[in-house]
Amino acid sequence: MKSAVKIINAIAAVALSAAQAHAEVVERRVDADARGEVEVVNVAGSVRISGWERAEVHVSGNLDNGVERLDMLRDGNRILIKVVLPSDRGNAAKANLDIQIPRDSKLTTNTVSADQAILDVRGAQRLQSVSGDIDTEAWDGEFRAKSVSGDISVQGQTSKDKLSVGQVRVNTVSGDITIDNLGNELELRTVSGDMNVSARNLSRANIKTTNGDLHLTTSMQRDASIEAEAINGEINFDFDGTIDASFDIETFNGKIDNCFGPKSKQIHEHGPGTQLRFKEGEGHAQVRVKTLNGDVGLCK
Repeated sequence: MKSAVKIINAIAAVALSAAQAHAEVVERRVDADARGEVEVVNVAGSVRISGWERAEVHVSGNLDNGVERLDMLRDGNRILIKVVLPSDRGNAAKANLDIQIPRDSKLTTNTVSADQAILDVRGAQRLQSVSGDIDTEAWDGEFRAKSVSGDISVQGQTSKDKLSVGQVRVNTVSGDITIDNLGNELELRTVSGDMNVSARNLSRANIKTTNGDLHLTTSMQRDASIEAEAINGEINFDFDGTIDASFDIETFNGKIDNCFGPKSKQIHEHGPGTQLRFKEGEGHAQVRVKTLNGDVGLCK
């Protein structure tokens, strides 16, 4: 029996070595517009993208032997980098790509099970994945990200003395969302993922979750509007700086904890439901929170 196991392991090792031997090493370069568009499409493996000062796109990486080819096409100021798999069979061949693009490029990505890591790309970003994670930095440009089961993590950056990123939209099904130092305007959606969000100088937020928790740390602009809803999840706000807002908080089956203002009260004397309505400061900003089955916390 032990001899059979050794033979099987040896065969597996030989097969793995053969597959690695047939993997293709690629390296491509093409001139690019300094503020052009770059799109990356990959099914499985990994995608690492970094911004640099050159007006050039550089791609290096490894393609499994099941990959048909790597396309790198330029049309005007747009460059497409696409991993092409054979159309006659559905294989899971992987491609691991390391890509450098002009720093101010607009970036679009589309992956299935390939993780994405993005660094120092300062143009608008539109990122999409099915089961791969997305880990990126965001600067002044518009930001969009979608995932089904992959986590999305975004670190906001600043340039030219401006707050990072104006409009931010992030959507997941079961992936968690982590946002740090990002966005004047937030639109966040998740079904069963948790959200941990930090946003400076927030002007507008619309956040909804079905079965996930939200923790938002923020400072608000004078006339900010924040709306958050959960069906089965907790919502917690931590406010930085002076609070000047009107609050309208309601939960059907949960409690409301407020560490800086009045306490909540029951909506019905003998039934479920708790609400809290009050004004802090002049009440210029508006904060509305509603949960069906979940607690709400307010603190600073």
